[in-house]
Amino acid sequence: MEDILLLMLLCSCFCFYVQTSDSKDINPGEPFDIVLQEHAFEALLTQQQRYKTGTLYAVKLPANLSGMHVFYIRFRTKTLWRKGANFSSLQIPPRTLPMPFVKRIVILYQDLGNLSSQFYNNTVPGYSLVSSVVGFRVYDASNPTTTKARRIDFNTSGAPISVHFPGLKFPRGAMCASFGTGSNGPFTLGNMSDEHVCYTRNCGRFSVVAAKRKKGGVWVRWGVGVGFMTTFFISLVSIMLVKIMKVKRADEMEMQMEEGSIDLETVWIGYSKMPCATVTRTHPNLESPRITT
Repeated sequence: MEDILLLMLLCSCFCFYVQTSDSKDINPGEPFDIVLQEHAFEALLTQQQRYKTGTLYAVKLPANLSGMHVFYIRFRTKTLWRKGANFSSLQIPPRTLPMPFVKRIVILYQDLGNLSSQFYNNTVPGYSLVSSVVGFRVYDASNPTTTKARRIDFNTSGAPISVHFPGLKFPRGAMCASFGTGSNGPFTLGNMSDEHVCYTRNCGRFSVVAAKRKKGGVWVRWGVGVGFMTTFFISLVSIMLVKIMKVKRADEMEMQMEEGSIDLETVWIGYSKMPCATVTRTHPNLESPRITT
């Protein structure tokens, strides 16, 4: 019995190790892209008798992805080369070709909506999302009877693909963020145009990010304000004390002058009392003058 329990324990540990080691090699973005692709191509298979080239179709997603919007649109390669494409928030320039070359493509457009922060909020250190994450993937549509299509890319002949974020107000210093494959994949930051447009030459997902405010920023501002008010109050009190000391000193000097002054007699002249000094007369010399001969 003990041998059986030991064997079961070893098997459990082995299975756990295998699952853990395999999970490290899984890119967290890949299964997510595969789920969206399968739902899009299932919708494409059910509507292939009615779909129109160049028309955007919505993809019905499971309940756990509610809040996200996914659309697919088909193009002939020659049409994409001549006219480019302009739908939703994407503008693909003319003279664009799929790489590797195929005759038909499917573009899977994604707007992660309120699930954006769940997948990408901590992807860019020091920045936070200020818009939803949007993106697109390109697939080979040469075989319309399969849900396992090959993912391909674009060659835009050097012209940029425009990703628009209209109708949104962004803080000063907001930047475009381009995310690589997977929610933990590499990212790049770039400047955003005045028209709230980000530019790319590759497929991917994109958003607008802004620098996070430091937690101590509010307290620093409060500290600066309190310090300024304290300095102002001390300066004001110092000025008042100096003035009080000057007035007190002037009063003391006046009192000293009054105490050291000569008391004068006063007389009434009319209805006014005026000071009057005591009259001192010079007494005459009573001795007779000497007569000289």
